[in-house]
Amino acid sequence: MRRAPLRHALEHALFLPFYGLVRLLPHAASRRLGERLGALAHALDRSHRRVALDNLAHALPELGAEERWRLVAVCFRHFGALFADVLSARRFDLPAFCRRGDIAGLDHLRAAEAAGRGVLFLTAHYGNWEVLPFYLTIAGGPVSVVGRAADNPHFDRTVRRLRERFGNRTLDKRGAVREMFRVVREGGRLGLLIDQRVRAEEGIEVEFFGRPALTSPIVARLAARSGAPIVPVFGDHRPGGRYRVEIRPPLWPEGGDDRAATHELTRRCLAVCEEIIRGAPARWLWMHRRWQR
Repeated sequence: MRRAPLRHALEHALFLPFYGLVRLLPHAASRRLGERLGALAHALDRSHRRVALDNLAHALPELGAEERWRLVAVCFRHFGALFADVLSARRFDLPAFCRRGDIAGLDHLRAAEAAGRGVLFLTAHYGNWEVLPFYLTIAGGPVSVVGRAADNPHFDRTVRRLRERFGNRTLDKRGAVREMFRVVREGGRLGLLIDQRVRAEEGIEVEFFGRPALTSPIVARLAARSGAPIVPVFGDHRPGGRYRVEIRPPLWPEGGDDRAATHELTRRCLAVCEEIIRGAPARWLWMHRRWQR
């Protein structure tokens, strides 16, 4: 984490009233408030707006300039709604999540679990990935989720409390490789996101939207060395304060864990992510410098 105690304290002081307001409003109204916050960010944040437009121009060149502008505006509003939704959903217990959500593709999860080698859940910064651990818990038990700690330690504590409900836990991706292997080796359930850029020394170049993208090979290596299937899963929020989770057919490791096999399995993982993003591009995090070396 970057050490900036005064700035972190100020950010947290500004965050707390918003958090309180979100918790007071009805859940659907909290999302609408988040959308307005996202619209404000779109208007003010030129840097990330420019990154998103550039990413879209390269990834989806068939779109015209006007359509790209529209998608970026929708994207900002979506992630504003996601931010508010994550905070607002703290009010729900597991039965409430059950009533508010639909899970498609449970047969794919059951097929993967039947192998008895643990399960690797693969997802992306798409839709509402934050609710996935809750619905996967409903579908079979707690999940260990790998992620990067927030720079602001106050936010990091809040995020961990939100994520580590119902027996789930978070693993800081820095230095967690040994623990990831232990979880899978013991037949556990591990969730990872693969769609963000990593440092050159940590990644391999794999095609994503037609361009080489530095990507972590950890999912492929975990699968190859453990025999655990990779289960792509994507979540999103829906109107009326509801959620939908889609579980896709598992990807089975083939060909060992040499360089070529690792690259191919990582490519297959990214291809699944790309497919779902293309179906609803405004739901993905285009503001991230995914293709920058």
